[in-house]
Parts: sequence; structure tokens; C-alpha cells
Amino acid sequence: MKIDNQTYFNQHETAGWNNPPIVIAWKFSSAENLGALLRVCDNFGVKKVFFVGDEADYKTSKIKRNATTSFNKIEWTFVTEEQLWGSLPKNILKIAVDTTSESVALNDFEFKDIQSPFCFFFGNETTGMEDGVVTNCETSVHIPMIGESFSMNVVQSASVVLFEAVRQLVLK
Repeated sequence: MKIDNQTYFNQHETAGWNNPPIVIAWKFSSAENLGALLRVCDNFGVKKVFFVGDEADYKTSKIKRNATTSFNKIEWTFVTEEQLWGSLPKNILKIAVDTTSESVALNDFEFKDIQSPFCFFFGNETTGMEDGVVTNCETSVHIPMIGESFSMNVVQSASVVLFEAVRQLVLK
């Protein structure tokens, strides 16, 4: 017998983070992706999201439509670059999600070795992560891809990265 997802989740206790990561959306160009990112973050227990950019550039209705009920469940805010760097906790490990010459394959990254709060930076849908942001991060991870396309929608990549962190730290 098929059971609907609301009934399933009401009947099964779900694990949670001791200290959920923060997610930073770096200068996204699509309001739809901002909303979809909020929904994915809610799915994976993230409590705080920073959108680096000018709120006036995005239609809140498009964010809300894609975030659905997650729109009001997560603390999220628009910040400038300067505000972001001042808003992050001093001891936070900054992880860029970007393919670089020094990035670690996500499946090889040991989240259990992290001893401090951490955050993920996800770059613009077209231009990716700015070099200066990657330089300001202590480490970077990339998603290994075996197909012919070596890029992924930013919200899909957030789903993959957040799942791997949850798999290692919450579902252990």
C-alpha cells in the first residue's frame, strides 16, 4: 500500500543537525533558483541562508512560488558582500562548491573531520564562483561527474552537496 509523504514523515522520526551549515548563494541571477534553494535547504535542515545581491533585483513572488512552504521556515536575508563577511561567525569553516585545481571531490571530503561550524558557498548560475570568494574560503569541493556535461544547475548541486553532508554527519 502506498503511503503519502506527509503521513510517512509524521510517523517516522527524522534525525537533525547538531549544528546545521549556513548556505550562501553568491549573486544568483534567478529568483526561481533562490526559491528552489530555500526549499532544498529546508529539506536538508539548513536554518540560515544568505543571498549575496540586491533584493530589488528579484521578484519576491517568484522566490515564494518556488520555495513553497519553506519561504517562512528558514531564516534568510539579502546582504552585500561586505555585510556577508561581517555576518559569518569568526570560527566558521568556509567551503566553496566549485571545481578548482585544488578542490576535493565531494565523495572524498570528510565532513566528520570538521571541528567548527561550516558554511557552503554556491556561485552564480552562469559565471560560477568568483576567484576572490574561493580564495577567501578555506577549502573547496566539487561534484565528480562522469557524463558529457561538466556543469550542473546550482540548486541541483546544492542538493547533492547537502545530501552528502547530511549522509556523513546526520544519517551516520
